Amino acid sequence: MIRLALLVLLLATANCSPTSKRSWSGPGPDKNDDHPPAVKPEDKEESNLELGKPEDKEESNLELGKPEDNEESNLDLGEDEEKKDDLDDDKKDDLDDDKKDELDFDDNHDKNTDNQEADHEDKDEDDKNSNKDEDYKNSGNKNEDDEKDNFKTELVAELTEEVTQVPANLSGEYSSGKDIVEGDIKMTPEQAALFKRDGWDGLVNSEAWLRGHGKWSRTIPYTISGVATSERNALTNSIRMFHQHTCLRFTPKRSYNYDYIQFVSSGGCWSYIGKLRNARPQRISLSSGCSRAVPAHEIMHALGRYHEQSRADRDRYVRIITRNIRSGYARNFNRHTNSDSQSLPYDYLSLMHYGRYAFSKNRRCTIVPIPDASVTIGQRDRMSMYDIHHVNIRYCPERALRLVGGRGSYEGRVEVYWDERWGTVCDDYFGHNDGRVICKYLGFPDVAATYHRARFGQGSGPIVMDDLRCAGNEYSPFACPMRTIGTHNCGHYEDASVTCQKNVRLVGGRITSRCAVGRLEVYAEGRWGTVCDDYFDINDAHVVCRQLGYRRASCVYPRARYGQGTLPILMDDVQCTGREAQITHCRSTPIGEHNCRHYEDVSVRCLNY
Repeated sequence: MIRLALLVLLLATANCSPTSKRSWSGPGPDKNDDHPPAVKPEDKEESNLELGKPEDKEESNLELGKPEDNEESNLDLGEDEEKKDDLDDDKKDDLDDDKKDELDFDDNHDKNTDNQEADHEDKDEDDKNSNKDEDYKNSGNKNEDDEKDNFKTELVAELTEEVTQVPANLSGEYSSGKDIVEGDIKMTPEQAALFKRDGWDGLVNSEAWLRGHGKWSRTIPYTISGVATSERNALTNSIRMFHQHTCLRFTPKRSYNYDYIQFVSSGGCWSYIGKLRNARPQRISLSSGCSRAVPAHEIMHALGRYHEQSRADRDRYVRIITRNIRSGYARNFNRHTNSDSQSLPYDYLSLMHYGRYAFSKNRRCTIVPIPDASVTIGQRDRMSMYDIHHVNIRYCPERALRLVGGRGSYEGRVEVYWDERWGTVCDDYFGHNDGRVICKYLGFPDVAATYHRARFGQGSGPIVMDDLRCAGNEYSPFACPMRTIGTHNCGHYEDASVTCQKNVRLVGGRITSRCAVGRLEVYAEGRWGTVCDDYFDINDAHVVCRQLGYRRASCVYPRARYGQGTLPILMDDVQCTGREAQITHCRSTPIGEHNCRHYEDVSVRCLNY
């Protein structure tokens, strides 16, 4: 009897014990599991502007929030959200089966890609999103001193690791309208009229399009109006990325700032391309759902960046499946022959890249990487390594190119930052036009001389550029014809060098080989002008004197000590650390914007001993 009672008790205990932590048949870790498995990059769904499954959303701008966060959207998502709520386990299995056919566009890719797409479905999106949010918060705690480092190896590794962790199945909205192209690129009324009349090709080759894509100063004033808290937080994190990895500084607008960005909530996520001629203000819309690093995506449009998959060479890296694109949206996948890749490699993980299902009409891929269809494309977590390179090449030339071994920053051996190292330029075909482009790119008025045969000493890093053949009107050497970067047939005894015309001068005083004194004038953004004495101190003067070829500064004179200038006041509130190569690299107001008069022109005394 006792044995029978014990047997009954044992059976009852076994029936009460859970046999598995998984309590439902859906894919991914149990929502009640406190220790979900790590998410591997290869198990994730590739994404970009459209990061959710096509069936879960209407195409829209770049709003990447969950559907329940999009209540303020101008598009009705009610029907789509009901579909989401009704999505049971059986339907999930059906969708997995459907995914097996998504890449049947090519017999060569059928078996490969079908299995890969089915595998991508097997992760829980909520756990991935929370893991990524935690990763992003942890990545933001960087020391400000790292801003000066040029793509340190550990920084590059961190960026590469983070962006491969692509979240899947995030819902969002593309903007739509007569003045929106590619889902989030805003057009001016003039551009929209040209687009309606001549189509995309006519627009991008028009003067109205080309002249509208100007360049901002390193300091970009901004205001925020009507943006919700979650999108404000995403904007704050995006701005932090620019501050951490580039020379750009976003500052609250002051009364004397003319051109500035105004972040608003105005029907989706969108931005203009480049700086408009009268950006007073230039708007960027961050409506409900423009979360994660989407604000950084829109800011990069405003900085002049196109979508990555619209590059002129994109057909070598991705295939567009036009039969899967919604009617009327095929133009969103056009190539831009005038887009500038800056000689950078194609970047599948760019923040600016579409995802597989962008504008899909049938839940099948609209864009697939080649030759390896399993490559992850598109993400909205952070700027990629090459995204950062794009910004720095365009706005922070000192992080991409420098002159070494001369008497000042205006001359020396040409060195290029590439593949995490500084390297040199071979002198094959190197001439006056190449020197002109290099000098102007670095902020100097023009080239004074070019040299072959390692005039300023041989470099020790890799030889990065060879057969450089600039026409002379390119905005940077990265836009010039050359061999593929990193390939050459040279030795370091052939390192090219230049001497540039100086971009600072002292006026109204006295200049000798031992000392120089006078009113400071600088060359910036194609013109000469004076510098206001607000905040100007000895650290700022040290930078100026080294630019001129002197060892140090000995004195700063405020209040137009050497006479009032007649040229425009170009710089105000200059605050150098003293280590910069040029004064225009220091923090200041945007070039040409100030609250000074010429009686505040600053003067400097330099010494060579």
